[in-house]
Amino acid sequence: MSARTTSSILFHALHRAHQKTLQAELAAHGLDDLGSPPILFVIRDWEKTGRLASQKELADALHISPATMAVSLKSLERGGYVEKRGDPADQRCKRVAITEKGRRALEACSASFDQVNARMFAGFSAEERRQLGEYHQRMLHNLLGDADLEEFCGPCAKKKG
Repeated sequence: MSARTTSSILFHALHRAHQKTLQAELAAHGLDDLGSPPILFVIRDWEKTGRLASQKELADALHISPATMAVSLKSLERGGYVEKRGDPADQRCKRVAITEKGRRALEACSASFDQVNARMFAGFSAEERRQLGEYHQRMLHNLLGDADLEEFCGPCAKKKG
């Protein structure tokens, strides 16, 4: 097997292991019905700036189809994590807001992410974690370029200098 193929397999395996571990951690906090925490994080971050998101804006921000976003939001709404509100400027448009239950869930999510990351990076020095972050940035830049990197990663994206 070539080094490139091995790298691709390892990236895929790491992604799956991370997701599986994170789902188990979320389930331990009673959040196995949460589905897609990134949606809640985006809604919360936008609300901090006074912005309520539409379904389409969320789909665009998270690079998923509007249909997938609709299903995810319906599940989050059914679970009591978000609520839809009318847009005063456009009654045809619904805006999505996070509920108090959603805020509490995000606190548990953050703790879960921290625990999973601590496990994943056990035995890594601070310098190794920094280097790994730089390697990931370079790989993403090679695949996406500066503009798309900003779009995919938001504040984690650093321009190549």
